[in-house]
Amino acid sequence: MNNHPLEQLITEYLAEKDITKGSYDLYDTILKQYVSYLKDHDIIYATTQDVINHIEMKTSQGYSHRWIYHQISAIKNLYSYLSLNQKRLNLPAEYEVDITVSIKNVKIHQKTPKTILTTEQTKQLILKTKENRKYIWQYRDHAIIYLMLTTGLRGVEVRRAMKKDLKVLNGRLVLYIQGKGRDSKDAYVKLTEGVIDAINDYLKRRKDKNPYLFIVYRHRTKRYDMSRMFFNKMLKRIIKESGLEGLDITPHALRHTAATLNLLRGGSLEETKRLMRHAKLDTTLIYAHHLDRNVDDSAEQIEQFILREDE
Repeated sequence: MNNHPLEQLITEYLAEKDITKGSYDLYDTILKQYVSYLKDHDIIYATTQDVINHIEMKTSQGYSHRWIYHQISAIKNLYSYLSLNQKRLNLPAEYEVDITVSIKNVKIHQKTPKTILTTEQTKQLILKTKENRKYIWQYRDHAIIYLMLTTGLRGVEVRRAMKKDLKVLNGRLVLYIQGKGRDSKDAYVKLTEGVIDAINDYLKRRKDKNPYLFIVYRHRTKRYDMSRMFFNKMLKRIIKESGLEGLDITPHALRHTAATLNLLRGGSLEETKRLMRHAKLDTTLIYAHHLDRNVDDSAEQIEQFILREDE
């Protein structure tokens, strides 16, 4: 199936919604994935069960609880819009009834403690990924893990990173990133010596001209940047290979770990806010309990805290 009637309706639906660009992009991504599912299964007019099957498939692919929440919200809002505007838009009768009314969304418990790695688990993850390096993708894995655990980068920021984003600023190598809700790469993170070595060890083994900093190594793919699905599966494999199987660690859990370790090693709330690039200090307070002391150079301090020699 090349075209689907929902594609044009989604365009009209999003054009009428009064939302930010970030929300627009989120809805657009989710609804395109949903339409792709319908096209793959030759479904013109979905049923309630079809929507449920799509969500169950996404869940089985390892998407986070919050992402599933957004998936269900976007699809329910779309069908609610189509039902309410069926006559105005002169839509087929199949859209008269909202097929998602009976579908309950998952609950997000905002106060649930965030999954993080302990200091010893973090150290093990960095050292094991370094020790396991044999093939080029294992050099990539180590560089990604090391980078995320010391800078608190989000998975999407790592996936968007380009080789040209590595730049020297005031005599120090930094990585420019396109942050959450941003249209351009106007922020950067400082890189530790260990991370720089890990990235260089990886890049010097690269013989390709691909502009992305981290790429996929699969013979059957036509794309070499990392999809969200690939990134999640990659992390699960890395966790298992590092002897930490059974931990519910997502890409965002590495970010939570970096924030928590920065506070544990003595970093202040303000320093952690800057490290995480939070807009408000209230967000940083999630990671803080009674820890609030001032120490500079967060990235290096995290690295030293994790990899310090046992006394």
